[in-house]
Amino acid sequence: MRPDKLLTAYCLGFGSWTVIPHYWHECFAEMRDLGFNAVALSFSESEMRYARRTFEMQVDTAHRLSLQVHVIPSRLGGRLAGAPLMGSLWLNRHPRACLPELGGVACVESPEFRQWSTEFIETLVRDYEVDGIIWDEPKDVDFITAHPDAVAKLGQGYGAEACCRSFVELIGEWTTAALNIRPGLVMSIFNMPAANPVFTRLCAGIKGIDYAGYDGSLCDQSYFHELPVRLKTPLLESWPRTVSECDPFDCGTFALVENMLMPASEHAVFVRNLEIYLERAVPDHLACYYYAHNNESPQEAHRLTMDLIAKHYLKANRRSA
Repeated sequence: MRPDKLLTAYCLGFGSWTVIPHYWHECFAEMRDLGFNAVALSFSESEMRYARRTFEMQVDTAHRLSLQVHVIPSRLGGRLAGAPLMGSLWLNRHPRACLPELGGVACVESPEFRQWSTEFIETLVRDYEVDGIIWDEPKDVDFITAHPDAVAKLGQGYGAEACCRSFVELIGEWTTAALNIRPGLVMSIFNMPAANPVFTRLCAGIKGIDYAGYDGSLCDQSYFHELPVRLKTPLLESWPRTVSECDPFDCGTFALVENMLMPASEHAVFVRNLEIYLERAVPDHLACYYYAHNNESPQEAHRLTMDLIAKHYLKANRRSA
């Protein structure tokens, strides 16, 4: 049974190379005190190879401070987001599984990739006492390829809908594999609003998925000193779509606040739009970045985000408890 409300601190790439355990303790304690009841941590092929002890220590530290740990399997075959932004180590050694038209991206229908990625998930949930999984932004969900494994499975002349259904099937296999090992896992998935609606409608109906939804921005953003522009669909625009896709399956709603890539000049817009969003939308599982990356004024952006979440989301949940 899914929890009534979850507030998750997105905390990607959190000290897997420079290991300072007291720093984790301080940060996880602050998350708890701010009202978070879960932390989301990336786990990529890099962690699987070089940070096995480290990740176990992070999970244990979070649990000691009463936080759930929701793991983000990251960058698997270029088919999921998460941190770091990196190519797939496995795909580099298994180029036959790569799409011929799209370097660094695995063919969903490749038996090799399906077996390896499922075993990756099984190892992850078997070896670590995580509380949930977040499937973060599946990539290229309707990409039509001439890869022989795709043609063999989907047939000559297949279309975008077949791609979407095949990818959803794989995510369903990952989800089932994880739940078979750890039945109590809380399972979430979110997409970018630009993703094919056939795919996103099916995601909320994947057996075992507890929450589904979207990420989105609250202001214009920039990567460096260039003028800010709209990089992602505003979060409020995707809320009706979230509700309409989740309702038929009695699936909880999810949203990730993209409080990142913000120049200080956009703070007032961010505050106004986040306040409007939190007044109109109450996701069952809300996530935001904890000290989000690449903000011009990280401390101020963090304070603004948490003040509004405390004022609206946490206060509303306390009233309904």
